[in-house]
Amino acid sequence: MSESRYYRDNLADILEFTEGRHLLSLEDVRRFTGIKKYSTLKNRFPFNGSKISAATLARSLSEVSK
Repeated sequence: MSESRYYRDNLADILEFTEGRHLLSLEDVRRFTGIKKYSTLKNRFPFNGSKISAATLARSLSEVSK
């Protein structure tokens, strides 16, 4: 599987937003994406409980951008 051309840009943006934190909460992702409904976030991104890694979020955002 090849890396999306947007993955590294997304990851850099996320890490800048979170000041280098690699594990994000639902609230972090809500603020980053602007999506207000938690149910939409949980349906759109592969959270593990209420957490998601920055790399997984970046990959998910990249897949949408293809």
